[in-house]
Amino acid sequence: MSRSLNVLSKILGLTASTNPNEAAAAEAKLEQQLAARGISREQLEQQLDMQTVEENIEATSFRYGDPYKRIDPATQYIISAVAHFYNGSIVFCVRDEDGNRFERGTRQIDVMCSKARKIEIEIYTDYILQALADQWATHCKDDPFAVAMKGAAYRNDFRKGFAEDISNRLYKMKREEQQNGRQLQIADKTVNQSALAVVESNKTEKAIIKQYKDDKYGKLPSKTRLTGASGDGRNSGLAAGSSVGLNRQVAGGGQKQLGGF
Repeated sequence: MSRSLNVLSKILGLTASTNPNEAAAAEAKLEQQLAARGISREQLEQQLDMQTVEENIEATSFRYGDPYKRIDPATQYIISAVAHFYNGSIVFCVRDEDGNRFERGTRQIDVMCSKARKIEIEIYTDYILQALADQWATHCKDDPFAVAMKGAAYRNDFRKGFAEDISNRLYKMKREEQQNGRQLQIADKTVNQSALAVVESNKTEKAIIKQYKDDKYGKLPSKTRLTGASGDGRNSGLAAGSSVGLNRQVAGGGQKQLGGF
């Protein structure tokens, strides 16, 4: 980041100070600096956002979970949805990280993403899967007789319905960010990222990850579909998923707690 942008980014961060006098002084200073450079606040924020993206995008991959012979469909759908939200992608691979082929029928999830998003994908997925386990446990406690009578198919449909709701909401969140912009927590400051900057940064990041994936695996199908959920189990799972908060767990290097969305 250039010295000029670095100075302006620090002033921008001070405008969010909880000290009203400091915030007012920072606002006045920022307006003065912007006028001297002939740029708007929105243009500054976009430059900061794009500079951050350019500095942070470096593709990587990591294995999520242990090798498996039969994976829970809800788990694979959730990790796929989270990876997609952060412009990543997944592959169900038949070899370990050293290139050795697994036992027949065994696979493992390989997640491709930018290095800056790896921890976010891991934390976000862990959080959602734990929420699924908690919601199912609560559901069983609330109506144990019905759960016992409806059997394993009901449980599977509940989990698929939960994953379906989470996936739909993550898709909606991403679409809204590209339409309305978003806030990023960069170091100790909050930066407003315009809708145009969101679209461009997502486009850039997705292209880098896609190239990395193509270089590693060649052309592969990228869609993961969830099928077979129906009836009361699906409806209960959808309702349970809608009660789980989906605010970003980590954003731009700053820690955030997941809350209601």
